[in-house]
Amino acid sequence: MNARTTLVGTPVVAAPGKIFLVGEYAVLEGGVAVLAAVSRYAVAQYVPGSEPQSAVVDQAVKRSLAAIGEASGALPAGSVMVDTGAFCQGKFKIGLGSSAATAVAAVSATFEAAGLSIDSLRHEIFATAEAAHRAAQGGMGSSADVAAAVYGGFIKFMRPAEGPPVIEPIVVPAGLHLVVFWTGDSADTREMVESVQAYARMAPSSYRMLIGALRTTAERFVGELGAGRATGAVVAAGRYGRQLAELGKAAGVKIVTEAFAQAAALARELGGDAKPSGAGGGDVGVAFFATPEAASLFVRACQPALSVLDVTLARSGVFRRSGEEPPDPARGPFHVA
Repeated sequence: MNARTTLVGTPVVAAPGKIFLVGEYAVLEGGVAVLAAVSRYAVAQYVPGSEPQSAVVDQAVKRSLAAIGEASGALPAGSVMVDTGAFCQGKFKIGLGSSAATAVAAVSATFEAAGLSIDSLRHEIFATAEAAHRAAQGGMGSSADVAAAVYGGFIKFMRPAEGPPVIEPIVVPAGLHLVVFWTGDSADTREMVESVQAYARMAPSSYRMLIGALRTTAERFVGELGAGRATGAVVAAGRYGRQLAELGKAAGVKIVTEAFAQAAALARELGGDAKPSGAGGGDVGVAFFATPEAASLFVRACQPALSVLDVTLARSGVFRRSGEEPPDPARGPFHVA
């Protein structure tokens, strides 16, 4: 589905994946997270007569039709077909936010099929996709990955105890260089989060202390970005990774696996640092550097133990495809093999 329309005649949309720079676990307790939307896309189209492929798609279509209201009457009965093959590395699904991208793509495809432009309705798309994703996931998660898929670029995300999430674009220093890598293992985000939540119930005082440290470091990272200090951001990201390891040790789960620890050690040898992106336990990580030379050295040195992922910054978030999309000419902070 790489054209604007297929034979069924409805628009095709694409929603990007994400990486967490900082904020994992802390964002679930009101802390700040920083994410980047990346160029792995869920591609979707409303298809009359089709059935939903998953609970996420089912929730997304139902809630989209309710949000659209009277305009939904023009749509024939059907559902959305979503292709998430770009989120796979061989036979493995990798942790770049495929379920959130699916929710956003399914909502956007339904809106577009009803004649509503997603460019002018991003806030409505986020609200609808967030509700659908949380319903399908049993209320778990922060919805930061949904926000990245809708708005694109680098975002700062917070979910206060009361009121809607706070989402803001954020600028990273030109000197910050990132390498996204995969450890070769898959991780079960739900299992990791449930284990940490069980620890929170068992040892609330210790949990609050560890989460407080994560929140403080995430805020420090945001401050370093705002001041344009790439080196300070690298230091804060590395500290966040070590604090994730402490949380995992306390909770009895391997948030920072041996592969992540080795990646961080290698990055530090080159003047940078590395950490998991997301719940941990394997899967995707990100390395941070303040020079392009160090990032390039890491790319060469970490293979074949780690797979460097070919991703760019998805600057626009979800969009309606208008044909074969050209590659992003501006790779920005991301370095690949």
